[in-house]
Amino acid sequence: MKKKAIILVITVVLLLVSLGLLNENPIISNNANAPANYLDAIADQSDGLYSDILPLVPVYVSVENFTSDRVYYTIHYFPFGNVGMSYSESDGYNMEKPLTNH
Repeated sequence: MKKKAIILVITVVLLLVSLGLLNENPIISNNANAPANYLDAIADQSDGLYSDILPLVPVYVSVENFTSDRVYYTIHYFPFGNVGMSYSESDGYNMEKPLTNH
């Protein structure tokens, strides 16, 4: 019984440490070959919790499309949820698709 409790505690601690690291540095997949300055802006915007009310941790950001001046991406949150976003240097960040669990 003690062994199972120790394994559970170690697993929970590792999960919390992993989520803490991802909270500040989510994994970014650049599938659209967006320029580095756009990726830097996405990384700056996507770190931290989703909100004070919903403590969702950003785990993965998928860059889906890049036009001449706008990049479209999805932020995937733990334990659930996705937000569709876009970014342009001229007008900043826009939420294209609100938080969903798909």
